[in-house]
Amino acid sequence: MGWGVGSVKRSLRLVAAAALVAAAGLAPTAAEAAGTATARADYQAVAHPVTGRVGETVDVELGVRKAGPGRALADRAYEVTAPEGTTIVSAAACTPGEGNARTYLCALGADFPADDLETLSFQVRIDEKIDGAEGWVRVVDRDEEPDPDADPGNDSAPILVDVKDSGTPYRATGGRVASGTLLIAATSGTALSAGAIALGAARRREP
Repeated sequence: MGWGVGSVKRSLRLVAAAALVAAAGLAPTAAEAAGTATARADYQAVAHPVTGRVGETVDVELGVRKAGPGRALADRAYEVTAPEGTTIVSAAACTPGEGNARTYLCALGADFPADDLETLSFQVRIDEKIDGAEGWVRVVDRDEEPDPDADPGNDSAPILVDVKDSGTPYRATGGRVASGTLLIAATSGTALSAGAIALGAARRREP
C-alpha cells in the first residue's frame, strides 16, 4: 500500500511540530541529554572538632556529603587522618591506611542520594594538647583512571582540636608544662621545707 499525498503532508507537519517543540525548550536537546549523562556528583568532606580533656575519648562525626544531582562516583572513598596528639581508637567500617598510623580509609556506598550525608562516629582519644594540631577528612579516588569531582575545592576539611583545661600535662611549643596539681604540690613542699629550715635556725639561736 503506497503513501498518498495527504499522508506525506501529515508526516511533514508532525516532524515540523516536533522540531518547534524542541526549539522552544519543551523537549531536551541532544546537548542537554549528553550533559545530563556526563554530570558528576560533588562530594564534600565533612569534619567536626575533637573536643574534650586530655585523657578523654570522645565521639566525632566525620564523613562526606553528596551535593548536586550528578551521578554517583562508585570509586570514591574518604580518608581520615587524626590530628597530632590524638589517637583513633575505634573506626567502624574503615581500614587503617598505609604508611601512616593515624590514617583510616572509609568506603562510600554507590547508592548515595543527592544532598545526603554519609558519616561515621569515630572514637578519638586526646593524648596531649598540641597547639595548632589538626587532622583531615579527604575525599579520594580509588580508581587508576580518575573521574573528576564536580568541585574538587571542597574535597577536604580540617579536623580541629579543642582541648579543655584539665590540669594535666600537655605539650605547648615543644616542651612539657607541669600540671597545676604538680605545681601546687611542688610549691607546698618548698614552703614546708623553708618553714622547717627557719624553725631549726630559730632553735639554734635560743640560749
